Amino acid sequence: MNSLSLQLLFLFIIGIVNAIEITMHGFIYAQTEFHAKLEEIVNNHMKSQNLDITLKVDFENPESSSGDPNHVANALEQSILKKEKGFDLYVTDTVYTGRFAQHFEDLNKYVDKKVIDLYKDGTATSTCYVDTKLVGLPLTVDYGGLYANMDLLNKYNQTVPKTWDELIQTTNYIYDRESPTDPELHKYLAHFPEYENGLVSLLEFIHSFRDSPNDKFPEYTSDNAAAALEEMRKIKETASTPDDFATNEMLMMGALFTKKFIFARFWYIGERPADNNFSFNQLPGKKEGISASCVGGANTSMNRYISEEKKIAAAKVIDFINSYEQQKQNIIQNDLRSAIHSTYSDPEVCQKIDCPKFSSMQGIVRPSSSSVNYEQYSEKFRELARKFIFRESNESAKEILEEIDDIRKIHYVEVNSIPSIVIISVVLLTIILIFCCYIYLSIKRFRKQFIFLSFNYWCIFLFGILMVLSYCLTGLHKLNNYNCLIRPFLLSIGFSLIYIPLFLKMISIFPSKNSFTKFVKDHYSLVFILFLIVDLALNITWYIIDPLIVNKFMVTAGKNFQYCSSSSTLGSVMQYIMYAYKLCILMIMCVLVFAEWNLAAFKQDIRSITSTLYINILLIGMFIIVERINIQNRYLFFGLRAALVYCFCLSTLVIIFGSKYYNISLQKENPYPDVSSFKSSSGSLNSSQYYNSNFNRSQQFSQNQYSHVNNKSGLLSYHYQTGNPSVSISGRPTLFSSTFNNSYNGNVFSNSSNSMNSKNDTQSSNSFTNSKYSNSKNYSNNNYSNNNYSNNNYSNNGHSNNYSNNNYSNNNYGNYY
Repeated sequence: MNSLSLQLLFLFIIGIVNAIEITMHGFIYAQTEFHAKLEEIVNNHMKSQNLDITLKVDFENPESSSGDPNHVANALEQSILKKEKGFDLYVTDTVYTGRFAQHFEDLNKYVDKKVIDLYKDGTATSTCYVDTKLVGLPLTVDYGGLYANMDLLNKYNQTVPKTWDELIQTTNYIYDRESPTDPELHKYLAHFPEYENGLVSLLEFIHSFRDSPNDKFPEYTSDNAAAALEEMRKIKETASTPDDFATNEMLMMGALFTKKFIFARFWYIGERPADNNFSFNQLPGKKEGISASCVGGANTSMNRYISEEKKIAAAKVIDFINSYEQQKQNIIQNDLRSAIHSTYSDPEVCQKIDCPKFSSMQGIVRPSSSSVNYEQYSEKFRELARKFIFRESNESAKEILEEIDDIRKIHYVEVNSIPSIVIISVVLLTIILIFCCYIYLSIKRFRKQFIFLSFNYWCIFLFGILMVLSYCLTGLHKLNNYNCLIRPFLLSIGFSLIYIPLFLKMISIFPSKNSFTKFVKDHYSLVFILFLIVDLALNITWYIIDPLIVNKFMVTAGKNFQYCSSSSTLGSVMQYIMYAYKLCILMIMCVLVFAEWNLAAFKQDIRSITSTLYINILLIGMFIIVERINIQNRYLFFGLRAALVYCFCLSTLVIIFGSKYYNISLQKENPYPDVSSFKSSSGSLNSSQYYNSNFNRSQQFSQNQYSHVNNKSGLLSYHYQTGNPSVSISGRPTLFSSTFNNSYNGNVFSNSSNSMNSKNDTQSSNSFTNSKYSNSKNYSNNNYSNNNYSNNNYSNNGHSNNYSNNNYSNNNYGNYY
């Protein structure tokens, strides 16, 4: 017996431990018996299904808390931002579901698909979708409609109006006859207060001015929308008063229950057909058969930060409270309205309510999910419309609606706009120019002048410019997440294809030999690929951590537009890491061009690269600054970025290729008059043709002629070497004009894997006699290897150079001369 008791106690404890408590929070404007008993109803159902799930509700209402919309929204936001420490389920007004969508779970992942399918035909469900994400399901629905005082209508043998003009006529007909005996009688209560419900009335009026029942909501800039605003002003002036037109909820409820009204627009709160007091009807329209009803109510959403176990349990709660049977009971027992359209054809339901009336409601929802900033949109719309209706502004209905359209609508850089046409035109012309450069590069008689890079890498260079140039087109028309993904990729990879080949080449020809420069020269393609891999890794990391996505730029006094941005600061950090990486490469290249400034063989290339470096560093700096400026015009926003990127591409192309075309084809100059002398017998460009042997500092300048060079060291020493590139020894050009400051053993033009030793360099055994040099210099104590030079007389224009006591041994050069 004791053993059985212990087992039962153990099972009881396990049950308690395994039970999952789901918390629900929300603000209920009109609390009913359903809300009061919801916790009990759900828990009883879970027990009947043998599910260890309990629901605990915490509903607020106007009696326990302020019903001010701002207070409700702020309180809800504070709770949601607690994330996993907040509530598991939230019951929110339909207007807030979209606002907090990023904190709500996609119910498609957890809620029974059969339950979700029940709501696919309802207008109210559109308030639960943000893009393709289902962030809630309608728990209850509110409809807006026209309440009619049936006592007065029957007394004067009038019917419920079907059009707005009929409403004006009927209202005035009854009021003219009834007001002498009842001066407190209100004409038409339009329910157009200064807060949120004012927007509801506006949207209903505009929606009621469609041309046919199946038409969508009219565009704000349409004639129908302008006619709706004008009709509102007309009704305010002919069938209402300023106070009656702007009635708030408290006065509305008082008028309804005292029967001191003829017609009133209000939310459905029930009917009193038995007492013949008032009836709830569809709102009138521009013409008979056209109506409108703004759909409100409450949606149930799931906290996305809770545990997976709680999400599964919370989904079971939603499955039940949003099931067909439970929604049906809400209608029958609590006089609530459901978003399940099929309930209005259920015989049991139709015995309790007027099904045709509710099933034919021509619903419209507030654009809380699609507007950039719904609160600002709502406030601005109400303010502008109110000024027009109450004649506080001289603007026309068209002008006001155009301002509203700018607030609500998301604009983009249209393809047929002038900025787009300019961008597309210059990009296409530049693409043609790139293609012409490729053709020019392919001509063999010109290709030998492009020896700084191989033909394949020049092609990669052009392709890189083409990639960066493509960035200018990605900001046109409507943006999507793919546009946002490809934009930084084009800039980053395109930059690498342009500059990394030049960067590696400059490293390989650096005048100071070391293992790094030799490795780069010997494994040029491998290092190039490694740089591309680093670039791809940075882009992929950025995409994984915090990718660029399409966001909406809200402009206070202008047109809103789309732009690409990250969701958090991590994306910005990755962006600036990319900037720093690229600028670091450019700064190192600046150091290299400084050191190699007087490299005779590549003098023109070094100067061209230098120009592009300084220009592009400036352009990148300007681009970063533009990224930080708050530009509120979409054309300027994308145009400035496209212009800077275009200047980057065009300047690089013109300076690198344009300078060569100018010198070779227009000036008919050969920038490398002795390029052919660099070639070996095999036809390859080989540095061994102009290097006699390893150099070191064994040659010395005379004190009076070159003391300024001796005072230089390091990079300055390389930079300040001067001379004429055409001066050569035995007809072969030198790497530097007159001097070479460091040991170097390698092939500038090709990898050291080329056959440097295929042909013995015979320059070391040459004997030079009676050579003539232009300048008068004295050289002494110079040691050369295996070369016997003596009694050489050099003279030019009366100047003589005397060389004596020259001993050459060990293949070493001493101090520089």
